[in-house]
Amino acid sequence: MKSLSRDARLAIGILVLLVAVTVFAALQKQTQQQYPPLSTISSAPDGALAFKMWVRDLHYKVDETVLESFIPPRNASILFVMEPMLPAEEELQAIEDWVKEGGTLVAIGEQYGMYTLAGHFDFDFSYLTDQTAEAAIETPLVGSPAVPALNNLKPRVGLRSTREDYVVLATKKGEPVLVSFDLGKGRVILGTVPAAFTNAGLKQAGNAELALNILALAKTKGTVWFDEWHHGQRSQEQILGPAEFLRRTPIGHALLFSVLVIFLGLFIQGRGFGRPVPLPQETRRRGALEHVTGIANLSRRASHRPAVMMHYHQQIKRKLGQRYRLDPNLDDRQYVDALAAYNPALDKENLLSLLQRLKNKNISEAEMVHLAAEAAEWIDT
Repeated sequence: MKSLSRDARLAIGILVLLVAVTVFAALQKQTQQQYPPLSTISSAPDGALAFKMWVRDLHYKVDETVLESFIPPRNASILFVMEPMLPAEEELQAIEDWVKEGGTLVAIGEQYGMYTLAGHFDFDFSYLTDQTAEAAIETPLVGSPAVPALNNLKPRVGLRSTREDYVVLATKKGEPVLVSFDLGKGRVILGTVPAAFTNAGLKQAGNAELALNILALAKTKGTVWFDEWHHGQRSQEQILGPAEFLRRTPIGHALLFSVLVIFLGLFIQGRGFGRPVPLPQETRRRGALEHVTGIANLSRRASHRPAVMMHYHQQIKRKLGQRYRLDPNLDDRQYVDALAAYNPALDKENLLSLLQRLKNKNISEAEMVHLAAEAAEWIDT
């Protein structure tokens, strides 16, 4: 039986992996829906569903509108933002504008999203080293009902700021963990005590009383809106572009995962993503000197030295006898004697010796260069 090729085995492996992940995701979704901490939809111990139901039982109207774009509802008087996930600057600015018009913001958390929100209001985190220390109530947070000792509340993060207009409501070893300040017509309450608002935390002594006192600090006792936008709960109509579709929908997640698996398969196999592009060959025209050098090298390899010397031999006789109409084909001695008859100052012996040496066939390259230079002197006279 013929074995499967490498490509076929890889395709089968990718298909099996996709099916396995799809089945696993479906089973996990059926068993339990996962929500982020302090989500008012979550009934998990770290969720805040019990707090939202308790606020409704206290005769507060709870607005559960799911937004298409993040703008705090105009009819809301109290806005709870608990452990937000990566709030954008324009969204924080929208919250600030809403507070200045008379709303009360209660922001609770100790993770990075809360760090960003606190930074927008000029607060920073100070990480507390003693994890066993308990929070303590500071005046003027002594409302109704009275808050007992917060023995079960152990914040891990404190708040610090250069602002001078805030009031410290609770501390841990002198470090503020719950503060409030007025902003425009409204009020901002910041806290790093998320455990007091969780489903499990509300059952512990002191936490429920603390939550009631925070609600009592609101400027206006009206509609309460819990921010689930920054927990990922958004209207499907809000998904407008391809990027949001890929990030927010299960189909988009499946497409991204499929692309990732295919990419890893191709990467492991070492296959290119297209035809190889040949490098452009560098074309450069040769200069005149290269042609001269090439011809000289060819002449040297062919041993053309005698022919070069005969060329100089003919050039000398033609140049010197041109004025007197002497035939360059005459014998060298007859030519020199005839030339001397017209030009008595001629060095007959030197010229005759040069002509005789130029006719020598057994000549070296060095001798050829020397004779060529000597012949050039006679031609230029």
